[in-house]
Amino acid sequence: MRTLAVILLLSVSVHQAFPSNYLDIGIFGGTSYYRGNINTSQHFYRLSPAFGAIVKYNLDEHYSIRANLNYGQVRGDDLDFRNILHQTRQAAFVNNFYDFSLQGEFSFQPFKVTIFARPFSTFITAGLAYTFMPESGGVAANYLNIPFGGGIKYGLSRKVTIGMEWILKKSFSDDIDGVKSFGQFNSPSLVHNNDWVSLAGFFITIKPFERRGDCPVYWD
Repeated sequence: MRTLAVILLLSVSVHQAFPSNYLDIGIFGGTSYYRGNINTSQHFYRLSPAFGAIVKYNLDEHYSIRANLNYGQVRGDDLDFRNILHQTRQAAFVNNFYDFSLQGEFSFQPFKVTIFARPFSTFITAGLAYTFMPESGGVAANYLNIPFGGGIKYGLSRKVTIGMEWILKKSFSDDIDGVKSFGQFNSPSLVHNNDWVSLAGFFITIKPFERRGDCPVYWD
């Protein structure tokens, strides 16, 4: 509820400052997972539910700026793997996280919904994010990460867009799984750490403030 309240307040503020036809708000639902020192390479490992909210401002038919607020969980266990290192170390963790990101988005095909067109487009996105884990290795963790990924979207109606996306987040922390990576001189390395968090799922957005009299032909 707090997440939706924050997104609604932000969307109202943006609505007051920018034309309503360019603003989308929506929700995300899907899954989250982790790759790092325990799970070194497997995508979609130990999937957990994830959900969030979206506010997007469309600059034109190709470029958008979006803010995402997500909640999810990541987990891992050395006993899932059979090599000697994992079986000897026997580390395991489960962490919940809250993640706020500000990203740019580029649509490869022109994306402009009108009464005459229901556009479809693939897109890519990247930006900067802040993640808070209430408990990571027994203590709270706060860190920056770089989210990037892509997806597809479809204009279901003049006001409604649906789609799916896959976002990978390169973290600037090695505390997600409680197992440290080591760089030069046997010290923790921010650049070479192995901790990633990923989100994959579906989204739906609406144009909440579009006036009934707005003509979609003259969206500009």
